[in-house]
Amino acid sequence: MSIDLGTTRLKVAAFAVDGRLLELRARRHRDHGNGGERWQVPQEWWQDTVVLVNEVRAAVAARLGRCDVLGLSLSGRGGAAVFADAAGEVLLPPWSDERHAPQRAALRAAYPGVLAPYTSALLGKCLWLRESAPELFERARYAFYAKDFLLFRLTGAHMTDWSSGPDGPAWPTSVLAELQLPESLLPRPALPWQLAGRLTPAAAQLLQLPIDTPVAVGAHDGICANVGAGACRPGDYVITLGTNAVVRAVTQQPSADAYRFYCLPEDRQVVGGNAWLGGRAADWLLDLLGADRDERDQAYASLEAAAAGIPVGADGVRFLPYLGGQVAPERHPEARGVLAGLRVDHGSAATYRAVLEGVSFAVAEVFDQVHGWAGEPRMIRLTGGGARSTLWTGMLAAVLGRPLQLTDGAAESRGAAVFLARALGLHASYDAAADAMVAITGEVRVDAEQHAAYAEVQADWTRLRNLVRAY
Repeated sequence: MSIDLGTTRLKVAAFAVDGRLLELRARRHRDHGNGGERWQVPQEWWQDTVVLVNEVRAAVAARLGRCDVLGLSLSGRGGAAVFADAAGEVLLPPWSDERHAPQRAALRAAYPGVLAPYTSALLGKCLWLRESAPELFERARYAFYAKDFLLFRLTGAHMTDWSSGPDGPAWPTSVLAELQLPESLLPRPALPWQLAGRLTPAAAQLLQLPIDTPVAVGAHDGICANVGAGACRPGDYVITLGTNAVVRAVTQQPSADAYRFYCLPEDRQVVGGNAWLGGRAADWLLDLLGADRDERDQAYASLEAAAAGIPVGADGVRFLPYLGGQVAPERHPEARGVLAGLRVDHGSAATYRAVLEGVSFAVAEVFDQVHGWAGEPRMIRLTGGGARSTLWTGMLAAVLGRPLQLTDGAAESRGAAVFLARALGLHASYDAAADAMVAITGEVRVDAEQHAAYAEVQADWTRLRNLVRAY
């Protein structure tokens, strides 16, 4: 079983040893806010984990007559920080706002090329806590990345994987000494296929699993998406249509100008770029339209069917998907989302199609940059919730002019399961495990007519983007 803690949802999945997806359940996080501050509640993550593990286990048992869980593994988003006291009680919930931006910027300026992005994010939050709430910092004994808080609840282990943490086997101890931050505050780095431990008695009772159930460390969800899509060798590309729309390529040795995301342990690198909040844009539109939180699937299906009847170009509606600024292929934090070309007769279908087209164009710009760094792809695999959309995947293939391969939509969860299979000794390497456990469920071919039409629409979209940027 895999537990995948994303930015907007928690997913729990069960896989057969051969990689077949047996069951997947998800719960959407509740976001809390006060003015410009945004946060989530880790205890709600844990409550959802308990609910979903029990639901998945019961569903598999009902279908197969039994459910023998060989182990658990984790996948999770990077960056989020949870601070807890010696008893493991949360002192401050993880925030998604930029209150720690000055500390993070100071770290990057002081240690250029030394701190990985997720390292500077966590250390920046540690410094912010010490400066802004010293009484809480004095009580803090554990700093966790998001998924590693769940790992602690499951096993009592204070660990993380290389890619979520220091981007290697150890934290930069000299930097920690200069900052006067105790290394014991940070989770111990480990390989994704190491076992963190076994379920604690309390966790085992809540999950209704044997107390000796092993738990693997798992990995950052970007790494898990690659591995779970079977795209973990040099030349393999993955496009994830999740909360963010991300392009990642595996390389042996990145070019000097490449934006390097993280290592793929132990000897590969992942470069890429991010259409920030690209996938979230579709959710944003549904929020705007008043779609009920518990009826998202139905709302998506209805909009997808309606938008499929709108021609290429969304009847003149254009969308710039910079709802949180632009981070790639250029950095423009001041960029904002724009809907343009609206007429009184335009409805939700044209607007929805424009949102998907706008994100696709943004992804294409990032893809072109990554292609320049990593070379021609051996293949391009699609992952993330957006990969379930026939409309969007066909659109993206037409915009890129390249075929896209699909798995079953559970790549992040399967990546964690692949690492668990390696940890349990079922395969000699995660490459071998991925080869055995990943099945390609389909290929999205390029529609030549749409490809030509989208070239004109993208040129118009680019003119709008440049015009808006000039102001």
